[in-house]
Amino acid sequence: MVGRRPSIALNDLKRYWGSVEVSTGHIIPRRRRYDLVIAQEPTLRIGAPALLQSKVSRAVFACEVHSDYLRPSVLPWKDLAAAGVVLRSADIIRAVNRRIAENVKQYGVEHVYVIPSIYVKLDVFKPSIPPEERGLVVLSASRLVPEKGLELLISAIPLLLRDFPGLEVRVIGDGSEKARLMGLAKRLRVDSAVRFYGWVGLDELVRHYNESAVFVCTSYHEGGPRTVFEAAACLTPTVSTRVGMVDETLRDGESVLLVRERSPELLAEKIAELLSDSAKRAEIAERARQVVVKEFEWEKSVKRYAEQIRELVILARH
Repeated sequence: MVGRRPSIALNDLKRYWGSVEVSTGHIIPRRRRYDLVIAQEPTLRIGAPALLQSKVSRAVFACEVHSDYLRPSVLPWKDLAAAGVVLRSADIIRAVNRRIAENVKQYGVEHVYVIPSIYVKLDVFKPSIPPEERGLVVLSASRLVPEKGLELLISAIPLLLRDFPGLEVRVIGDGSEKARLMGLAKRLRVDSAVRFYGWVGLDELVRHYNESAVFVCTSYHEGGPRTVFEAAACLTPTVSTRVGMVDETLRDGESVLLVRERSPELLAEKIAELLSDSAKRAEIAERARQVVVKEFEWEKSVKRYAEQIRELVILARH
């Protein structure tokens, strides 16, 4: 398995696949026999060396696409060129949601399979504070990078403070956009209402989920994101843009509130709808949690991925 970092489910996958080796890219192909080589993305750094390794090992080659980044505005031309070669060479392509699968098919490839990458440990991400008892806390958790679109949330805060003067906005994560986002909060004079926590440990993240009335996702594109479903497991309802598995598995108005345009006014309206109605927060949170229990519980999701890939490898060999 070649990726920027090991899969979060690596140890569990070994139970299904046996021996699993991991490389973080820029590898010199090993003269070793493998049954399967997986590239966790089709880029020059990851996809190209993984493809070469599969040739040397005469292995089935699988490539995964975890987000909707195969476009000139996101990837350099060298990575886009490499992606075309890698994807067309793959025996198996895993897309983590249907939108990504459709975009990948534009490369003229077949063998594209939708297998979600959301795994939630329900013994860790669980409710400790009832939704109706939580304070005026809005939470975001993500890398602070352009594709996460956090400026939309910051821009909605002045509108929210009109009706909720005690509002607290917590931003968990770090990245290249942090300074710009902090500057935007200061220019809008809402910096006293926003706190940037940086990266936090697992126990602290669960605490933030449980202390928050609303979780917010403002991404331009996503594979999941897993954070929305972790929040749901903690009975924290989400307001989100139409991205990833949020749009594909949760129902607007029933288990999530979706923002259909990137408008601070619309985002503030949806957040306010939940902040002002504790009963609605509880209903939406409970329905979202039911989806997580049914579809994305850790053991169930890992097993689904491991067994589907194993079946696809057998199919590719024939």
